Amino acid sequence: MRNMKFRSLILYFVIFAFFAGLGYYIFEFTRESKEWAFSPVNRHLSNGSLSGGKIFDTNGEILAQTVNGKRLYHENEDVRKALLHTVGDGSTLIPTSVQSRYNAELFGYNFITGFGAPDYFSSNQDITLTLDSKICASVSKKFGDKKGTAIAYNYKTGEVICMVSLPTYDVNNRPDFSKETDGKYDGVYLNRALSAAYTPGSVFKIFTSIAGIECLPDAETRKYECEKVKIIDGEKVTCMQSHGKLDLKIALSKSCDIAFCDIAVELGKEKMTQELEKLGFNSAQYFEGIELAKSVYDVSHASRADLGWSGIGQYTDTLNPMYMLKIMGALAGGGNLTEPFIVKSFAISGAKDSQKVTKSSAKTVISKIVADKMKEMMRFTMKNQYNDSLFGGIPMCAKTGTAEVGEDKLPHGWMVGFSYDENFPIAFVVVVENGDFGIKSAGPIAGSMIKEIHSVFSKNK
Repeated sequence: MRNMKFRSLILYFVIFAFFAGLGYYIFEFTRESKEWAFSPVNRHLSNGSLSGGKIFDTNGEILAQTVNGKRLYHENEDVRKALLHTVGDGSTLIPTSVQSRYNAELFGYNFITGFGAPDYFSSNQDITLTLDSKICASVSKKFGDKKGTAIAYNYKTGEVICMVSLPTYDVNNRPDFSKETDGKYDGVYLNRALSAAYTPGSVFKIFTSIAGIECLPDAETRKYECEKVKIIDGEKVTCMQSHGKLDLKIALSKSCDIAFCDIAVELGKEKMTQELEKLGFNSAQYFEGIELAKSVYDVSHASRADLGWSGIGQYTDTLNPMYMLKIMGALAGGGNLTEPFIVKSFAISGAKDSQKVTKSSAKTVISKIVADKMKEMMRFTMKNQYNDSLFGGIPMCAKTGTAEVGEDKLPHGWMVGFSYDENFPIAFVVVVENGDFGIKSAGPIAGSMIKEIHSVFSKNK
């Protein structure tokens, strides 16, 4: 009798284990089938033997399509190179690209029938992007042999008009990376707009200004004193020159290191960290479901002098370009952030009707009072430090940054900002790796990009 009970228990256990395993397999198959199907081992997908949907830019230019079983890209080499990181190259090496993220939609896949289902059940979809391919190509070329990224978006609608990342290559003429020894293609599969975080340098003073205005009642009116060198507990904090006494608006326009060092030290580690984390530092940020490289502010082990340097945008501060673009959009929008996006719509291949992608409404990330104050300060900086001629007379609000990244390397150059005219609602970020001063390296690229976008806006009115 005992043997019968024992054997029954074993049988029940085996039956339970079988159905539990079957249930787990079905769950995993449903959840992971797309990833399995598009695994790198399935080379027939990577080389384009499947018929796939088209990818268009905002003007209807075909960026990618399948013809006679082969995946083809835009006829212009400059466009192909400029949009490599957005469109993809048909492989899985650029995971943030549209072809990697939306492969199931492009190739008409579903977990029941796999590929090649009848049209009435499933079919390939075309994808239209918000990007202007001509502007992207022009901006990408402006980098020359430098690495970096440039992004611009409509801060009212969220549409990203330009997003380029360097270095890049022509998908029709892929270099042999194994033979490269000069680092020319280091990080070539990385979309630097999304997956890189840089030392920010002086563009970080925007964040320090926000923290100061929020926490110090006299942050804007007090006189900061800069004598070029400040000694804090025996350690030096230095500025490019001696500015004398100046208020916050002048300090931002002249990019006075000592003034922003003083704000950070007065606020202290805890308050600075609290204010920066309110703005999104040290937490996950996203762009169309892609987790961005984290923007980090960590002064937990900083000396008081290091804390001062952190307020200037040095020490261990890091900043992601797309996240910075969001902050620019929020300042331009009176504290309200409209999330940027690049996928405008989906449509069954060959169909006239398309389904627009639903986007979330704007959310408040900065108080309107602070945002408006920062807008005026950045407008003052643009007029008095850089001159509106950089943008062809278009009234802009901007700040440059020159981020030190090592004694033997040129600094990274930044320029960030947005339009002062709400009828031209554009925000932008440009980063040039080892480009030297921001106004020298990032400034001309930003100026050219904004002028081209403004020209298109003017024609479409």
